[in-house]
Amino acid sequence: MVAEHPMRSRSRRPWRDVWLLPLLLFAACAPDAAPEPEDDAWIDGKGDGASAVDIASTRLDVDLATNTAVATIGLEKNGNIELEVGGLTITEVTDNRGRRRYKILNGKLRVSSVRGPIVIAYAFSQHAHADGLLPGGSTVIWPYFCGNLFPCHSRPADGTTFALAIEGVAAGKSAVYPASIDSDAPPYMLAWAVGAYKRIDLGTTTAGTRVATYFLPKGEPAARAGTRNLVKVFDWYERKLGPYAFGGEVAAVPVVWGEGLFGGMEHHPYWHVAKDAMSDEVTQAHEAAHGWFGDGVRLRCWEDFVLSEGTVSYLSARALSVVNPSLQAKIWAEYQGELDAAIAEGGAPAWPHGCNQIDILKDRLFTNLPYMQGAFFYKDVAATVGPDVLDGVIGRFYLAHRNRAASMQEMIDAIKTDTGFDPTPIAEARLRKKF
Repeated sequence: MVAEHPMRSRSRRPWRDVWLLPLLLFAACAPDAAPEPEDDAWIDGKGDGASAVDIASTRLDVDLATNTAVATIGLEKNGNIELEVGGLTITEVTDNRGRRRYKILNGKLRVSSVRGPIVIAYAFSQHAHADGLLPGGSTVIWPYFCGNLFPCHSRPADGTTFALAIEGVAAGKSAVYPASIDSDAPPYMLAWAVGAYKRIDLGTTTAGTRVATYFLPKGEPAARAGTRNLVKVFDWYERKLGPYAFGGEVAAVPVVWGEGLFGGMEHHPYWHVAKDAMSDEVTQAHEAAHGWFGDGVRLRCWEDFVLSEGTVSYLSARALSVVNPSLQAKIWAEYQGELDAAIAEGGAPAWPHGCNQIDILKDRLFTNLPYMQGAFFYKDVAATVGPDVLDGVIGRFYLAHRNRAASMQEMIDAIKTDTGFDPTPIAEARLRKKF
């Protein structure tokens, strides 16, 4: 929410400015400039979609009692817009010029010559396949389903700040969500969760970040077990990688995704973990690390998925091994088992060639290969340059690219530049190979 500026005190007008009054009064009486005409070709889908203006900020006012919302989208500049709205029912579109004409083509909302923020009133619906608002009360829009929840650009490189307000929560339940995200974040990062939540404050890091966990009924033992080392892990990330980018408080939030679904989702600062995975320390450390890679450093292309998941898988193993050395052998043994299973199952290479030429779901990039091959890529590099040296490289990379998009090739280049060791042969063997 933007606060109004306080009224400034008035000062006496200097005598030398009096001569300007007739000119100012004349200007005030002059007719307004004619508004820019609408671009019919754009609205009708004939304009170049690549020329659409990018999003700078997203504010959502959500009513869960009616599944309606108002999105106020700030733009990087005035111009034509194209927003993904495939799962929404649009009821009104306005900007600084008033109510606007629009058209929805192939799930995308088109409006021409937008002036100022665009305000979109709409309704949304429940989804059952991890692609919007779920029956269990939480939301999942990764990788490209944000248009089922709010008007958006789903490109992973696109960054926006967020503000979120939710009303209409059922009695006896609470909604856990960030009121604002003031640093650029990927579109899939925003989420909320509704349930009968209770909270445990776990402690504070050296940098002052408050760490907590939530739990659902009967879920306190699992929440405490999975987060027993979370403050130390988060502290290690902040000290080794750099300042956390998304506020002064973080928490793990259990969610009900459905039977048999395990793992977590990087909805910082309140990341979501399937309730059956809340006791797993690796999952908690993994989702926490996404505050640095995947969220803190966005993906330039979907093909760079390994920069998010492979880096985070390595960092979570590294951090837990430092704060509790007895876990190191167990974690890497589990990783090896997951890698063997992923190789047997097959899929796209962990790091495919190209940029946004792959469908991360349909072309089977979303397998355990980017996670595990990525983790072992870094482990192999650390075996040569040293784990502490690699920590420094990853930390400097984060600081150089924080709240911006980056590629896996840039990480390869950074390792070579910083250490003198060229990891390209390891990358070719681990990341480029298709199984």
